[in-house]
Amino acid sequence: MKTLSGIIPPVVTPLKATDQLDVEAVDRLVDHLWTGGVDGLFVLGTTGEGPSLSHKVRCEMVERTCHAAAARVPVLVGVTDTSLAESIQLAEHAADCGARAVVAAAPFYFPVTQEQCVSWFGQLADASPLPVLLYNMPGCVEVSLELETVRTLSNHENIIGVKDSAGDLSAFRALCDEFAATDFLVFMGPEELIPEAVAAGADGGVCGGGNLLPEVYVRLYQAAIDHNDAEVSRLNGIVRKMYQQIYHDQKGCMNIIAALKLAMSRCGLCEAVTCPPLLPPHEEHVRQIDASLPEILKAANADLSVSLPV
Repeated sequence: MKTLSGIIPPVVTPLKATDQLDVEAVDRLVDHLWTGGVDGLFVLGTTGEGPSLSHKVRCEMVERTCHAAAARVPVLVGVTDTSLAESIQLAEHAADCGARAVVAAAPFYFPVTQEQCVSWFGQLADASPLPVLLYNMPGCVEVSLELETVRTLSNHENIIGVKDSAGDLSAFRALCDEFAATDFLVFMGPEELIPEAVAAGADGGVCGGGNLLPEVYVRLYQAAIDHNDAEVSRLNGIVRKMYQQIYHDQKGCMNIIAALKLAMSRCGLCEAVTCPPLLPPHEEHVRQIDASLPEILKAANADLSVSLPV
């Protein structure tokens, strides 16, 4: 029986300062996401800047999100770290707070082999009080979980699935084919590939843009399941606008997290503060976001208003 499915946004971490959680904004954002119909919340992932945050802020984010969610939707917690002991401690804290599962990418800094990945995830799953979802994020940790590695780890009773953010559709389809007749979960990371992921048999998507426009991604996922090609095309057009006009600047350079937080700040959801090493969008990118955002919200029929600085 599948334990999780649908759209589970990787929640941004609202900050007042680089090491200060904005607790009121967490509550506001959780309500916004729940009202938007999402199927879960994934905190402390890449979009949530998890590895950049202090352990204090990570723990506070888990506590506040679980409290705000109040069991309305399941909460998944990113525990990616260079230290296995820290990952396990955060998994224990997540369990104490009422989270449903933890999500972990491979350890970074030291280069790791597939054999070392199997050992690392196996030890984490042995010690974690919560089920573990593998996170394939080669763009950040510089190691890709191979199909054979995922197949081996899927035999662990406490490893329930994989979130794949590699952006390789061929490899993603192979994952879906491998686990089609099982309860092992396969989630798509890149939001622009949701229709293709659903066609391949994915259990859902982890869409960063869902922080701003949760209804768009929820409806897109459902339209793809229903084979409603016209609605998929319409909604995918909004997703492409997000990708091209919000995430990317005029030169095609991407600054997705800072840009997304800026757009969210214009809508009163959180402040635009990011944690180092991330930097704010440059002036031209800010102007592009401010010019594009009203059009995107209108196309999405979003119940949000834009407030630009004077």
